[in-house]
Amino acid sequence: MSAALTQALAAHRHPGALVLEGVTRRFGGLVATNEVTFTVPGGELLAIVGPNGAGKSTLVQLITGFVRPDAGRIRLGPHDLTRLPPERISALGVARSFQTSRVFPGLTVLESVLVGTQVQLIGGGRLPRAFNTLAETASVLFGLPAYAARRRLLEDRAEATLKLFGDRLWPRRDAPAFSLSYANRRRLEIARALVAEPDLLLLDEPTAGMNPTETGELADLIAQLHADRPALTIVMIEHKLQVVRQLASRVIVMNHGSVLVDATPEEALADPRVVTAYLGRAETSHAHG
Repeated sequence: MSAALTQALAAHRHPGALVLEGVTRRFGGLVATNEVTFTVPGGELLAIVGPNGAGKSTLVQLITGFVRPDAGRIRLGPHDLTRLPPERISALGVARSFQTSRVFPGLTVLESVLVGTQVQLIGGGRLPRAFNTLAETASVLFGLPAYAARRRLLEDRAEATLKLFGDRLWPRRDAPAFSLSYANRRRLEIARALVAEPDLLLLDEPTAGMNPTETGELADLIAQLHADRPALTIVMIEHKLQVVRQLASRVIVMNHGSVLVDATPEEALADPRVVTAYLGRAETSHAHG
């Protein structure tokens, strides 16, 4: 990595807390999130759990700018994310995976991960804007040295990121993304998010569709990431409670769009209100999950 790129990223290794204040979102008459308020200190691994329809995935959509709140405020350190579009939020160091697998089927596995390096390639957000659209086009056409050197460095980072997943992705780097198994598509999504070296990583049901062996592998990888990158804040939506117990230092339980419990995994998952929420009640859900 170039000295300038290293210095620019190092200046943002402690981005500050993710803060949600009274975040509310309605879809017609349905309340997806209802005055949600909590803080995630930098470097924490937080799990958000709750029954289907609790508002968990809507919360990720709100944080990443795909959906805008009707009320409330969302901040990451000094940055107000509330009204920013997704590309601006991404450039400020926020990366995510999706609830359902989303890959670029026509790209190879390696090319798909390289998509996640685009902000580092052209600058902006946390980094100096070294290449605007015109400069980027000229750099590609004429093979300018600075641009070519940065591209090589980011290709090396993409390689290293794929290798984090052992033999699941790197041996398949030249295969089209559509040829991957469902579990490997989930891994590819996470690799695409990680290669951007985010300050905040949002994982929406990362182990969904994985068998116990695959789930264990991914949980171990997330644990290792948390250990190796102590400044990285991870917010994870997860239905597999054994994964939550293994990874999270804190759990927020949502129900009907509101925060029901905010506690340690042991306290949260043993709370009678949480047990009732998971067992279900004879009520109509008021939220989107």
